[in-house]
Amino acid sequence: MSRNRLVALLIMWSAPLMAGEFVVSDAYIRGLPPGQTVTAAFMTLSNGLDRDCHLVGASSPLASRAEVHAHSHHGGTMSMRPVDVLTIPAGQQVSLQPGGYHLMLFGWQGNLSDGEQTTITLLFENCEKIELSVPVRSVLSEGGNG
Repeated sequence: MSRNRLVALLIMWSAPLMAGEFVVSDAYIRGLPPGQTVTAAFMTLSNGLDRDCHLVGASSPLASRAEVHAHSHHGGTMSMRPVDVLTIPAGQQVSLQPGGYHLMLFGWQGNLSDGEQTTITLLFENCEKIELSVPVRSVLSEGGNG
């Protein structure tokens, strides 16, 4: 087997995108100091389905509401704004990450201690809802520093 073919096979086997599946990977909730009631969740959404999926919201039993948000830059100022629909095209992936698209969780009623787990349900138009068990990750460990 040629080296190029072997590399191509290894890349295919390691990719999280599976044909016929919608896969969520690398999900976490940003851990913040005690008393904070607003935080964010991040993840990678990989759409292996034959149709676009439209993320229209989320929910969590420990948050009073959850919204899809995007960071934007206008005149040197960064701001966040809610997004009604985030499309994850068929055969592609979209990352929810700091400084980009993300889930905002408002009215948080639990601890945000590193390593704790909670449930987030992703709500879609045109695709099934997805329920995840998501760990809390300290804000200090974002970006691979922890």
